Amino acid sequence: MGEGADRMNGNGSHQIEGEIAEIRGRLDQSLAELDRRRHEATDIKLQVRRHPAAVAVAGGVVLLLLGGIGYAIWAARQRERPVNKAKRLRLALSRMIDEPQKVAKAEPTVPEKILAAAGTAAATILTKKIIERAMNEAGRKEPARAR
Repeated sequence: MGEGADRMNGNGSHQIEGEIAEIRGRLDQSLAELDRRRHEATDIKLQVRRHPAAVAVAGGVVLLLLGGIGYAIWAARQRERPVNKAKRLRLALSRMIDEPQKVAKAEPTVPEKILAAAGTAAATILTKKIIERAMNEAGRKEPARAR
């Protein structure tokens, strides 16, 4: 008989128990290793000692982000000051006087009109198809029966 047949009769029970004990031992070792690695991964002091360059780079990135945010806030506040608003208004008016054709267009060009018409038609067709598909799927579902 083969090995499987030996296991089925009473002679192989010790062999199966041995295999179970061996598998259980390997599983215990794996779990212990995973637990050790989890503790190491969450130990900040250990990670700082092991990876000082990565910590320095991460700290630098955080400082740069905070500095950028601080600068953006400062610059926004500077732009809102009345003196700076007046300067921007003066520049806008001088540009408007120098090149009035760039301030506003009277009529859209022919290609712009064609593009707008094509875009509107495409959006209409797409919306219609989506609504039809939704209605068809809603019609296919059977209403729930009361019990």
